Amino acid sequence: MSQNEDWESALDKIDWNDVLQDVDKQLLENLAAELRFKSYESLELASQPLGDGYYITYLSEGTWAFWNNARYVEEDVQFFETSQQFLHFALERFKIQGEEVESLINLLSETRQMKQCAYCECEFDPEDPARKELGIDGIYLDEEEQERECCSPQCAVEAMVQEWKEG
Repeated sequence: MSQNEDWESALDKIDWNDVLQDVDKQLLENLAAELRFKSYESLELASQPLGDGYYITYLSEGTWAFWNNARYVEEDVQFFETSQQFLHFALERFKIQGEEVESLINLLSETRQMKQCAYCECEFDPEDPARKELGIDGIYLDEEEQERECCSPQCAVEAMVQEWKEG
């Protein structure tokens, strides 16, 4: 058997659906990294679903990110300085009116603002149910001022170790 036949035989054995699923999964992880989240799962949990694969995320610096998990490759994430700017955009783009407008306003008001980890600088949801379940109200590097919060106990420990090493 020639090298070309071996190569063609190997290609025939590849399950391209698995390959495409892996690519899609990696693209979503890239989306999360673009928005400074540790994983797509944490991004999705921290975001408000709007329907048809669209989400809105209220980032730590006060901007709003609008994205679609199914159309991420074709549609870039869009950023808005305020929820009102996003609302005007949504009204124009999706031609919503009446009760749908009121519903969107309520969704925006319920969307939690993320925080940025003082150590890894990733976005995190301070109201994450997993944090609440573990009894984590906040993990601060400066307990008195409570300004430099970490996203996880692991980040807090790594920050302390780094601080000790630096003296």
